[in-house]
Amino acid sequence: MVRILSIGKMVSIGVSTLCLAAAAQAETLRVDGLYPARAPDVASIKSIAIDRFGGRDGTALAFAIEDRLSDLEIDAAPYFKIMAGRSAIEPEATLSGTATAGIEEYETRGYRERCIKRDDKGKCEKRKNIEVPCLKRVIDFQAQIRLSRFSDGQTVYAERKSDGAEQTVCGRKESYSNSEEIIRGMISRAANSVRRDLAPIERRQNIRVFESRKGMDKATASLFKAAVKMTKTDEQEACRMWDEASANSALHRSIAYNRALCAEKEGALEKALALYGEAELLAGSKTEIRQGIRRVEDRQRARDDWDIRFASLAEESEPASAKKTD
Repeated sequence: MVRILSIGKMVSIGVSTLCLAAAAQAETLRVDGLYPARAPDVASIKSIAIDRFGGRDGTALAFAIEDRLSDLEIDAAPYFKIMAGRSAIEPEATLSGTATAGIEEYETRGYRERCIKRDDKGKCEKRKNIEVPCLKRVIDFQAQIRLSRFSDGQTVYAERKSDGAEQTVCGRKESYSNSEEIIRGMISRAANSVRRDLAPIERRQNIRVFESRKGMDKATASLFKAAVKMTKTDEQEACRMWDEASANSALHRSIAYNRALCAEKEGALEKALALYGEAELLAGSKTEIRQGIRRVEDRQRARDDWDIRFASLAEESEPASAKKTD
């Protein structure tokens, strides 16, 4: 049986823990959410075959990507079915590419501190930065990754990953770092980037609330201050208090922003977006408000992608007798 998860469960990961105390979290609200894959048009792909990767480091990159995608879970369930080699089941897409790290060395000049005067016992009396001959080692990593739909061969994702490192050594007492370790790090970063391109990510953040009470009447300011303090022990109650402050006072940017953060925490994304818009009208284009709007819009896109993905799963799991015929 295909496992179909509710949209609410995925985009409102923190709802089940809303009533837990947020001890030791000073003036913040905990926001859990699902954020979308960076690449468009990949939401419906559920099975991937790792095809041939060319280039000197292609095999290592293919293995690293396979590890990342095979280990990937969303809501404690595997996100992709990864197929390596031949399989009796056709994948929905194939991943291929190339990867090569090149190493070059150049003669160059650099400055190093050297002894320019010694006493009669050979002890240095004076040191100075002087120009000396050096060698520069440059490592350049280039990878090209492509995801193609198996049914028609159309490319749905193509990305180039570039990385580089350089190191200069001057004199016998200096040595290069291990080049193989550096290249392994580049391969690992490229694989992590591909994972982030192709799949959503669950993220937990502690986001600071607004604390300014400027312009509030005395009663509202007192209630607002108590709500800010309450975030340390009971976030749900703090949100209720801000709702109360909003109902009994004039519009205020801090109240609007904190209520938006509460709605974002609860997974009420449309409400959160409306409240962030209200806060922006009152406060102007503050960085925290813009960041909140971007987070909510990203989560809405993740929700839409989730709809696409699991609508196709539901269709696949539907018995043939139940499907409509022409």
